[in-house]
Amino acid sequence: MAKYMIHACTDRMHYVEFYLIPSMVEQGIDKSDIILYADSGDGCLQSHVKSFMQASHLPYDGVWHLQDDVLICSDFKERTEKYDNGLVCGFASYYDSRKNWKEGEATGKNMWYSFPCMRIPTAIITHYVNWFNTWVWRDNQYKHWVDENKHDDTIFRIFMENYYPKYPALNLAPNLVEHIDWLIGGSIVNAFRKDKIVRSIYWNDEDRVEELKERLKNDLYYRQTKC
Repeated sequence: MAKYMIHACTDRMHYVEFYLIPSMVEQGIDKSDIILYADSGDGCLQSHVKSFMQASHLPYDGVWHLQDDVLICSDFKERTEKYDNGLVCGFASYYDSRKNWKEGEATGKNMWYSFPCMRIPTAIITHYVNWFNTWVWRDNQYKHWVDENKHDDTIFRIFMENYYPKYPALNLAPNLVEHIDWLIGGSIVNAFRKDKIVRSIYWNDEDRVEELKERLKNDLYYRQTKC
């Protein structure tokens, strides 16, 4: 049975609790298979490491890592269970297409920037946490990222390229999730990002995006916060 960890910050808890988790349960995912890691104020990079530390102690061979600003596809449960093995990337944006990283079989060197949705083996998570805590906090080459307290996806890619460049991966298309931060207030970590909307390049469930738009319009929380 597939296991899922949602990494969420306080500002996104409303969406996670009232939209994301219910959408997973509606597809038949048992709520006990969903682990919610709530950032208590540590910020992106620190909470990312802490969530991975928690995941490294879970009694599973791997976990699907989800961020708090995604919309799942209509067959999310079916496909996450079908591909619940090894390293699987369930999201790709134009950042990946610019590097010419294609769908299908891949490796740790050309897997997508897929932190919005990625299945990561526990052995890799454990190694990554040990490496991060040993080197990243005190290595000058990472200092500017540590000081900014973000760039978790980039640091993870550096780790994979250095230690697992030939590790088998799957770049899964159509994608399992759509990135919808632009519907719920915009990027929290990269508020000054030039590209305000960064979407999946392999998304087949546009009707689900339109449905979410309508639901958010009628949600008092988002009407009050003008998200």
